Amino acid sequence: MNNLFKSGILLGLGAAVSSKEKVEKYLDELISKGKVTPSEADDLYQTLIKKGEETEEEWNRHSKERLRTFFEDLNLVSKDEHEALKERTKELEERLKSLEANSRQSDL
Repeated sequence: MNNLFKSGILLGLGAAVSSKEKVEKYLDELISKGKVTPSEADDLYQTLIKKGEETEEEWNRHSKERLRTFFEDLNLVSKDEHEALKERTKELEERLKSLEANSRQSDL
């Protein structure tokens, strides 16, 4: 699954680079045809970049939610839940050792 995740990331990065190049080429064409000024092209570019970043953030939120749901459906615990269970187990083991030590002292 790790390779699948890496492949997805690389695919996304490749698409982003390709899209960025296409946007820059399109804006350069608009400037050369005199349809927009370089300043207007810069503004449009910044707007498109911002929109792309917002879309990426939304996609990341949806992806994380889907993964969380997927892991829950498989009855897997989260890292935080796992750490909490480890800590609870450690505390219970310490209490048990203490009780056993007290019980041995009482038997003497």
